[in-house]
Amino acid sequence: MNKTISLMKRIQTPKLRKAVVLTLLLLTAWVVGSTAQDEPTDEELLQAMDFARFGAFFTIAQSEAQGGIVTMEIVAQRPEGGSEATIQILWKLFDENDFRFRVEYITPEELAGDVFLVTPEEVFFWNPDLLSPIKVNGQFEVFGDATVAEVVGIFFNGSYTIENRESVTLEDGRPGIQLDLSAVAEFVAFQKAQVTADFETLQPVNLKLFDESGDLLHDNTFESYTAFDNGPLFEKQLLDNRIVPVNQTLLDLSDFIAFAHEDDVFNPAALGN
Repeated sequence: MNKTISLMKRIQTPKLRKAVVLTLLLLTAWVVGSTAQDEPTDEELLQAMDFARFGAFFTIAQSEAQGGIVTMEIVAQRPEGGSEATIQILWKLFDENDFRFRVEYITPEELAGDVFLVTPEEVFFWNPDLLSPIKVNGQFEVFGDATVAEVVGIFFNGSYTIENRESVTLEDGRPGIQLDLSAVAEFVAFQKAQVTADFETLQPVNLKLFDESGDLLHDNTFESYTAFDNGPLFEKQLLDNRIVPVNQTLLDLSDFIAFAHEDDVFNPAALGN
């Protein structure tokens, strides 16, 4: 209870605080069998699932740092052999739900200098061979089959509406909940998605991503979760390419720290200057 009170006090922005409170209310109500919270609104459910997967971002965003650095290992698994990359994701909260991200490569050496900048509605790519950054789609691949959207994280609330929800049984027998999602705007990288989560924790265990015609592109499995500064955080995510079924890409979060970035770090016009 003390940890819960401490966490809630730290969340100062109303929208972010609401996500934390809703998550706690939903989990508490469902665990004890309360009917009052059995049917949360779509917004409440999407907010709660965002926090259950990226809670550390929300809590750190309300600290003095307002941002951080994520180190991620990416392993592209292919029948002919694998390849690896190490990236850092710099991120900062600018205004309520306005998270911005900068993806940089540590390895391999040939990708050093390549940069992705992600704003709520746009993605920019830059490397030293370009005169200026170019706009790309969130489906642009960072390494292996892992897209920009999957690497920085797909936030549900504000990007999707729920078309259908139903109770399901997970592979290990636990009760689950499954949501069919539809994008709210064209800038959302994947126009349709289906998320399956643990019924009690609301942590997604699987995320299927489709194109606008309904064809399955990527099938993501969240293999494990960790926690940082009182906030949950996904740790390992396995991406199955359903267009080329023999291809898999593993995202492994190896480090997460709070860090105060200057605003220009996330300014496309400042790239290369």
